[in-house]
Amino acid sequence: MAIPEKLTEFINANREPLPPVTDPDEPLHMDSLAMMRLVAFLESELGYTVEDEQLVLENFETLNAVSKMIEGKGVRIA
Repeated sequence: MAIPEKLTEFINANREPLPPVTDPDEPLHMDSLAMMRLVAFLESELGYTVEDEQLVLENFETLNAVSKMIEGKGVRIA
Protein backbone atom coordinates (compact mmCIF):
# COMPACT_ATOMS: atom_id res chain seq x y z
CA MET A 1 0.00 0.00 0.00
CA ALA A 2 1.44 3.36 -1.02
CA ILE A 3 1.31 6.18 1.52
CA PRO A 4 0.22 9.45 -0.12
CA GLU A 5 3.08 11.97 -0.03
CA LYS A 6 0.74 14.85 0.93
CA LEU A 7 -0.41 12.84 3.95
CA THR A 8 3.14 12.08 5.08
CA GLU A 9 4.17 15.72 4.69
CA PHE A 10 1.19 16.97 6.69
CA ILE A 11 1.72 14.51 9.53
CA ASN A 12 5.44 15.23 9.76
CA ALA A 13 4.80 18.97 9.82
CA ASN A 14 2.30 18.55 12.65
CA ARG A 15 4.38 16.16 14.80
CA GLU A 16 7.00 18.68 15.83
CA PRO A 17 9.07 18.49 17.96
CA LEU A 18 9.04 14.75 17.16
CA PRO A 19 11.23 13.61 14.26
CA PRO A 20 9.67 12.77 10.88
CA VAL A 21 8.05 9.38 10.52
CA THR A 22 10.36 7.00 8.68
CA ASP A 23 8.47 3.74 9.21
CA PRO A 24 4.80 3.63 8.08
CA ASP A 25 4.03 1.34 11.03
CA GLU A 26 5.65 3.65 13.58
CA PRO A 27 3.18 5.10 16.13
CA LEU A 28 2.33 8.70 15.26
CA HIS A 29 1.97 9.81 18.91
CA MET A 30 -0.74 12.34 18.03
CA ASP A 31 -2.90 13.93 20.68
CA SER A 32 -6.60 14.63 20.15
CA LEU A 33 -5.96 18.13 18.76
CA ALA A 34 -3.45 16.80 16.22
CA MET A 35 -5.93 14.08 15.26
CA MET A 36 -8.65 16.66 14.64
CA ARG A 37 -6.22 18.73 12.54
CA LEU A 38 -5.54 15.61 10.50
CA VAL A 39 -9.27 15.02 10.04
CA ALA A 40 -9.70 18.63 8.87
CA PHE A 41 -6.78 18.17 6.46
CA LEU A 42 -8.22 14.94 5.07
CA GLU A 43 -11.57 16.60 4.50
CA SER A 44 -10.53 20.03 3.24
CA GLU A 45 -7.34 19.27 1.32
CA LEU A 46 -7.90 15.72 0.14
CA GLY A 47 -11.68 15.63 -0.22
CA TYR A 48 -12.05 12.59 2.06
CA THR A 49 -14.97 12.57 4.50
CA VAL A 50 -14.15 10.98 7.85
CA GLU A 51 -17.29 9.35 9.21
CA ASP A 52 -18.05 9.46 12.95
CA GLU A 53 -17.52 5.71 13.30
CA GLN A 54 -14.02 6.11 11.83
CA LEU A 55 -12.95 8.46 14.63
CA VAL A 56 -11.25 5.74 16.63
CA LEU A 57 -7.63 5.63 17.72
CA GLU A 58 -6.85 2.54 15.64
CA ASN A 59 -7.44 4.52 12.42
CA PHE A 60 -4.92 7.19 13.43
CA GLU A 61 -2.14 5.20 15.12
CA THR A 62 0.21 4.91 12.13
CA LEU A 63 0.61 6.20 8.58
CA ASN A 64 -0.44 2.78 7.33
CA ALA A 65 -3.61 2.88 9.45
CA VAL A 66 -4.61 6.31 8.12
CA SER A 67 -3.85 5.29 4.55
CA LYS A 68 -5.80 2.04 4.96
CA MET A 69 -8.81 3.97 6.31
CA ILE A 70 -8.74 6.28 3.28
CA GLU A 71 -8.29 3.51 0.76
CA GLY A 72 -11.08 1.52 2.40
CA LYS A 73 -13.54 3.83 0.67
CA GLY A 74 -11.75 3.58 -2.65
CA VAL A 75 -10.25 7.07 -2.36
CA ARG A 76 -6.94 7.44 -4.19
CA ILE A 77 -4.69 10.34 -3.28
CA ALA A 78 -1.69 11.33 -5.38
